[in-house]
Amino acid sequence: MKLFKKSVGAFTSLCLALIFALGIAPCVNAQSLDIVPGSYKPKNNSRPISVLQNRFFLKSLRPEVGFMTGTILNESYTSTVATGLRLGMFMGEWAGIEMQWLTTSVRDSADRKALNNLKYRPLDGDATSSSTIVSPDPDVNAVHGMRDLAAVAAPFYGKLNLFDKMIVYTDVYLTAGLSKVETDQGEKTAILLGAGQRLYLYDSFSVRFDFRNRMFNETRAEANHRRNSWAVDVGASYLFL
Repeated sequence: MKLFKKSVGAFTSLCLALIFALGIAPCVNAQSLDIVPGSYKPKNNSRPISVLQNRFFLKSLRPEVGFMTGTILNESYTSTVATGLRLGMFMGEWAGIEMQWLTTSVRDSADRKALNNLKYRPLDGDATSSSTIVSPDPDVNAVHGMRDLAAVAAPFYGKLNLFDKMIVYTDVYLTAGLSKVETDQGEKTAILLGAGQRLYLYDSFSVRFDFRNRMFNETRAEANHRRNSWAVDVGASYLFL
């Protein structure tokens, strides 16, 4: 019996020693990385990712023709609708040049009609004469046409998932250039800045949304002022070749 107890005790001690040795070994190995700096190095990636998605619709060196319609946003006394044509071409996939010709239809806004319905007699007018009764007439410089020449940069390209039903490819672009603006005060040279988005529906057909700001000087109350003419339009374009 004593021999049996001694054997069991020896066997138990051996098992405990093995468990202790197996448990501490990983810790020793893990600590060895700290003891020897630089002993672990990640594998070098010989083919780093530079492009996540290739362009599916190409527009480089393809003449573009299109049309658009829109409006000028920040006019208080007129409602201006613009329609026109567009010609352009991209030298590469993200840089190009385009020209636009737009004509406008100008109507009095509701605010101007309300002012014209008001009647008053100037303080220095003849109180007995009906010809001295006038209506308020705001200082308006309506826009009648625009001719744009702009550079286009389209570095942002991707695709949209529409309700899990359709994938639409799109790019977002910036525009900058010069514009000739026909106004009541004559032709004005304007600085043009804008942005837009194109949605590709087919290989050669796309829909565009544009915002453009044309900045030029005009005369108001016999003084020169800088005007920002904000215009938005929607249109379609066809790419040849």
